[in-house]
Amino acid sequence: MTTNEHLEGQWREWRYAHVAEMFRPYGWTALVAQYWLHEGDSGRSFEMLPGTWGVEGGRVMFTPPSDGANLSVNGEYPQSPVEIIPGRNMTYGHGASQPVYFGENEVETLVRSTDNGEEIYGLRVRDPKQASSLVEAGITEYPYDPAWRIPARFVPTERIDVEAVTVETGVREVTPHIGTLEFEYDGKAYSVVVLGKDTDAGKTQAVAHVRDRTSGPITYGAGRVIELDFVGEGEDRIDFIDFNYAAALPCAFTNFVTCPFPPAQNNLDFEVAAGEKKPVVEIARTLTFSA
Repeated sequence: MTTNEHLEGQWREWRYAHVAEMFRPYGWTALVAQYWLHEGDSGRSFEMLPGTWGVEGGRVMFTPPSDGANLSVNGEYPQSPVEIIPGRNMTYGHGASQPVYFGENEVETLVRSTDNGEEIYGLRVRDPKQASSLVEAGITEYPYDPAWRIPARFVPTERIDVEAVTVETGVREVTPHIGTLEFEYDGKAYSVVVLGKDTDAGKTQAVAHVRDRTSGPITYGAGRVIELDFVGEGEDRIDFIDFNYAAALPCAFTNFVTCPFPPAQNNLDFEVAAGEKKPVVEIARTLTFSA
């Protein structure tokens, strides 16, 4: 059996890396704008971006200005229209996306859908000068408690892509459901939906997105996410859910995201006094999308 000292040491290293990722210069707290495009749009201009923008056949296209400041796309200044491939760039790239900058700011594109199923395309801007510090956000966490590392059993299913409602009213985001996780707490059985997040390494990161009775008063109201560890070489066995790793969604720190709400069965009827608490500085939710 793994010692508590070992478990807490691993959690401390993870916690440091998680916070560093959130608050780095091009992390989630650096987002300063989110614009939206529809299929067939062309010649659109936006306050914080150069040139004009449009969508052709599901491809977000940037047309450079005839003179003046330009985007840097994968280390070059484009001289003609170029596709800005969707993905979470955040400096290092995600999937097929490439690093795109406008001056110091980073630019990325994303694909979402509306409530009626229309695909829409987002443009996001990250300004490293606006990135919050840990102190400014006032982010804290419960002390590590091994009692919140609870034995669990993963029941895999065929992957189902669900268009989840998000904090951005009118916008939906694909959340891949890959199975359920069964566990017991205080003598009661629970089963939560497990989401599958694709990684750059071509693997799947299993995630539980849950709300509980601390959501709102103590922890972030839209829920928290817990990364789950597959055991062995395959992606069909999970032995624990460790609520100490519960972390707030990016929408706890910025308006310029589309965080989905958790599946209905992931609303837990007990208090999870573990993991990350909500930031002291709360975001006043304002919408960036209008139908």
